[in-house]
Amino acid sequence: MIKRRDFIIGAGVVAAAGAMMPNVITVKPARAAENASQVAGFYRTKVGGITVTALLDGGMQLPQEILTGAKAEEIEDAKKKFFVPEGKSFPAFVNGYLIENGSKKILVDTGGAGFGPTLGNLSRNLGAAGVTPDDIDEVFLTHAHPDHANGLLDAGGLRVFKNAALRVSRAEVEYWTQNGKETSQNKDMFASARKNLEAYRGSGQIETFAPNADFGGGVSAVSLIGHTPGHSGVRVSDGRDQLLIWADLIHIPAIQFANPAQGVAFDVDIDAARATRLKIMDEVASDKIRVAGMHLFFPGIGHVAKNGNGYEFVPQVFETDV
Repeated sequence: MIKRRDFIIGAGVVAAAGAMMPNVITVKPARAAENASQVAGFYRTKVGGITVTALLDGGMQLPQEILTGAKAEEIEDAKKKFFVPEGKSFPAFVNGYLIENGSKKILVDTGGAGFGPTLGNLSRNLGAAGVTPDDIDEVFLTHAHPDHANGLLDAGGLRVFKNAALRVSRAEVEYWTQNGKETSQNKDMFASARKNLEAYRGSGQIETFAPNADFGGGVSAVSLIGHTPGHSGVRVSDGRDQLLIWADLIHIPAIQFANPAQGVAFDVDIDAARATRLKIMDEVASDKIRVAGMHLFFPGIGHVAKNGNGYEFVPQVFETDV
C-alpha cells in the first residue's frame, strides 16, 4: 500500500529530476482564446465486431408546447430534476450514426443542415472521424423530417452522397410524395421532404424497403410507425450483442422516459406513436438492449432501465479503447 507521505515525497523527486533535465519537452497548456470551439463531435462504440460511430449534427431547443397534454407540474418537476433553465423549451440534440460492418459504410440519417442555425455539422464530424460523403455506401433514412433528411443536399441543392443508395421505407416515400396529405400546418415539411427525396429519386439512388427488412451484415430495419407512417429504426447485431438506433422514439428525454405515454405534436399518428414507444421501451428494458437516439444527449447511446411506472436512461460509460 502506498502511503500518502511516500507518494508526495516520490512525486517531489520526479519533479526535481525533471527540473535537472534540460532536454525534457515542455508542454504548453492550451489557451481557450486560441481555440474556442468544442472538440469534434464523433464517438465510437462496438456492437460485437461492428463499429458504430455517433455523429453530432448540432443542438437545438424544443418548445414545451410540442408536448401533447403534459401537465404544467410535470413539466416544472422535470425541469427542476434535470436542471433545465426556466423558460419554454427543453434542450435536445440531432445525432446521426455511422455503421461499419466490414463490407459497407452505412450512414443512418444525415442531420438538419439549414433547418436551424445550430445544425448542419454532421458532414464535418463525419470527416473528423475519417470518412467522406463519397465513402458512404448506403444512407438509411429513418424518416423524411428535415432535421434528419436535410443533410442529403448541400447549400446549392446538390446531392451530398453521390455514391450511396438511399434506403427509405416504402410507406415513408409514399406518404411524402403522394398528393392530398398537405395542410397549412405541414406544407413546409412536405416541401422539404419532396425536395430531398426527389434529388435522389431522379438519380435512381432510392431503394425502398418493407417493414422490418433484413439487409444482411448484422443490419436490419425496425418498424417504428406513428411518428411518421414509415418511421423506422435500425437494429445492429453481431452474436449476442445488439444496438437499436430508435430514431425519434423520444424527443424530450426529461419528460418521455418517465412518462412514455407522452407524445409530441410532430407525431403524424399520436396513438400509434405512443403504442410503438411503450412496446419498444418495454422490449429494450426487459432484454437489456442498448439503444441510440437521434434526440438523446450526444452521443445518445445507453440503456433503458425500468423506474416505477416509467423508465430512465442510463448513458453508456465512455469507452477509452474501441
